[in-house]
Amino acid sequence: MKKIIILLLLCVVLAAFPVSASNNVQKIHSVNSDVYQAITSLYIQSGYALPSTAGPWSSDELIKMLDRVDYSSLAQGGQYTYDYVLSQLYEESKLYEFGLDAALETYLHTNTTHFTKPTNWIRGFDDRKPFLDITLETWPSKHFYGFTSLSIMQTKFSDFVDNTSNAIKSKFFGEHILTTNLFFIPPGVIGDLDLGMPYRAFGSFGGDGWSVEVGRDKLSWGAGVTGNFMLSDHLKYHNQGRFTTYGKNFKYTFATSFFPHPKDYYPTDTDEFNQDQRSQGWVIDGLNMFIGHRVEWRMFYDKVGLALSESIMYQSRNNLIDLRVLSPTTILHNYYIRSNSNSLLTLEVDYSPIKYLNVYGQIAVDEMALPGEPVPGKDDSAFPSAFGYMLGVKSSYPVNKGVVYGSFEWALTDPFLYLRYGEDLEKQKQGIPGINYVVAIREYLDGGRIGYDEQFLGYPFGGDAIVFNLQGGYKHFGKWSAEANLFYMMHGTYDQWTGWVEVNNKNIADGESIPYDSTPTQTHHPENHLDDDAFLNRDAVSHTIALGIKGDYTILSTLNVYGQMDFISIIHPGNSSSRKPIYDIQLTLGVSYSL
Repeated sequence: MKKIIILLLLCVVLAAFPVSASNNVQKIHSVNSDVYQAITSLYIQSGYALPSTAGPWSSDELIKMLDRVDYSSLAQGGQYTYDYVLSQLYEESKLYEFGLDAALETYLHTNTTHFTKPTNWIRGFDDRKPFLDITLETWPSKHFYGFTSLSIMQTKFSDFVDNTSNAIKSKFFGEHILTTNLFFIPPGVIGDLDLGMPYRAFGSFGGDGWSVEVGRDKLSWGAGVTGNFMLSDHLKYHNQGRFTTYGKNFKYTFATSFFPHPKDYYPTDTDEFNQDQRSQGWVIDGLNMFIGHRVEWRMFYDKVGLALSESIMYQSRNNLIDLRVLSPTTILHNYYIRSNSNSLLTLEVDYSPIKYLNVYGQIAVDEMALPGEPVPGKDDSAFPSAFGYMLGVKSSYPVNKGVVYGSFEWALTDPFLYLRYGEDLEKQKQGIPGINYVVAIREYLDGGRIGYDEQFLGYPFGGDAIVFNLQGGYKHFGKWSAEANLFYMMHGTYDQWTGWVEVNNKNIADGESIPYDSTPTQTHHPENHLDDDAFLNRDAVSHTIALGIKGDYTILSTLNVYGQMDFISIIHPGNSSSRKPIYDIQLTLGVSYSL
């Protein structure tokens, strides 16, 4: 309530200032921006490599992207898309502008026993619109831009699963057949108002060919449809600082993002959970920080795009940071500080052989055996390799006033991708977190308590997964769209709570050694932080199939209706061969109005 009062007071103050137009192109466009998607479509139609896949982007950068496209060579659908981008990028800038979006959504599903978490829904928390969203944009000068979004909506999580763990649950994602985004009506109560807002609020400044952003926003590095290996857009937000500079054929990005240290939410004693950790009065200390830089090139007459990204997860129990790790020009891996950091390297390539078609790929390197080091699967006591691989194809073809688009994507991740040891170099002990690419978002729960939502920072499905995704649809930007999606995943027994451990060769003579298994695993050999019986209970590969359709239609410039339906089937849920397959049908219907 205090935040809303402050915003209203700010309205009164700003209303006293005159509104004037300015040539400000420092507005920041989010990673799910329709403007960026439209430019990507135009690049594929033109036979160009994809535009920069490191978002978000400033208007200045998007304008420079659009300038590369030859309007006269586009078909009718492409020209309509081009005009849509122009109308969004060259809108008049004011000293400030308020916005109010209202939405009414209803959610219906059939399985209230097994599909009760936000991650069980295809249209998850990030896709649901708030009941009210109050926005404020400011253009105080030519080189500065500010944005704040106050979302009046329900909490993502509402309570703890039980009194002995830190696991959290939600009353809004499946315990009831029918729910809405009106958090103050049953099963919700007024106390379910999410006071963790704002989730997108930042200040930015920049000039011709460069931009700096500080605050809360989503980040995404890569062209993946199901996710990316370094940074995906599935986290609610990043508390981040980002610098980017770009030219005709080159772009550099340096980004930092901060998260709670794992010691704040891992039990200090595996036999007894510390109840104080659920309180707002719990002293937060320790540093868990993502530091990454990325270089992108365009080559061979705009036909090939290349991106190289490197990052570390830096951890410190006493809040200290070695300032050398903030250098934007160094090779982060070469600090050789295994006790404080875990490094990750990704390489991305995309190629447009002809108009209307683009092929792309990603490789992630988390851990590999160098010459002279023990080789996993061959030698004893070797570090397990941790790679990720992705291949995909995208197409976009103009039809009438819109575009027909499609994509196919395959991804494979090794079981130990994103996982690393902590204090023990041979075996990660239960309850002692490693230096993982697994992060937590602090969640405000009903009653003012605090929970932690742990997720992979990179690929949303983590390691030990093989994913296939087929997508197709039609979009008339600014008017209507329709899309169908088929998703299939084989996921092994390893997850974000799997303990890191050295592996041995396949000729295991005793029951204590850990074999080096490939994806997808059928047995969970290491320890697990949340499942003491993972070795006994997990004996099968889970298979997930999801088929969905969705669409939206803009009735008026301020009024939009939309819907989505998904069918989900999971064979061997929980990686248990004894559990029967589970199914769910999920339906979302909504209408939104913007002022």
